[in-house]
Amino acid sequence: MKELNNHDFCAIIFSPRSLIGAHLSKDRLPNRFRLRSLFHYPLSKLELERLTLFNPTDIGRKVAEWCTPYRPHGPIAFALHGPAIEEHLFATHNAHPSMDQFPIQHAPFWQWEHTYLFSRNHQHYFYLCGIKKSLLFQYQLMAITNNIPVSLITTERMALAHCFRNLFGVAYRSAHIADAMEMHNDRIENLFFNDDFSRILSTPPDIEIKDEFKLPLLTACGLFSMQGS
Repeated sequence: MKELNNHDFCAIIFSPRSLIGAHLSKDRLPNRFRLRSLFHYPLSKLELERLTLFNPTDIGRKVAEWCTPYRPHGPIAFALHGPAIEEHLFATHNAHPSMDQFPIQHAPFWQWEHTYLFSRNHQHYFYLCGIKKSLLFQYQLMAITNNIPVSLITTERMALAHCFRNLFGVAYRSAHIADAMEMHNDRIENLFFNDDFSRILSTPPDIEIKDEFKLPLLTACGLFSMQGS
């Protein structure tokens, strides 16, 4: 096992087809992270159909086995990606809207979050994401059952938006994401160019980084940046 330090962080990205975990630390370069280990567990038996934990025992055990060595040394965060997540890009003339001003299901069994992205043509654009509280509770219960001290559960796109901000550091302006979103048809997952990956994450030569891992790893970096570490 690789040596741990005081800036270690673990992220698990859940999707219906796989679990991907990343153990990260801060790099010597500003606004950059270092990959220390990678975990990939393919799902082929509908264990996470529509993100519902149909086999929480197996998934919880797999996650706990991987992250237990790092658990005392840094936070652990989950990102969810799948059809059970409600996601919207919403424009409003109000720069500081309250949650009840968004066109969402305000039923008590939904949990909603939002983050400001950019302004364009005198309107302010926000990313909105929602998940049923019963589904969110499944992940919380799985973490509690397996003694996984999760500090954050959010969506893949929320984490990617924060990863993009971190790419620019203190020089970040909302115009950066506005231009990138316009270029990529307002799709947060398409914000990054190929060379951005190496600017954001340093990877060791003994870990093979397949193309399918790159977006989850950027998501992990976004989760790390959301911790304020």
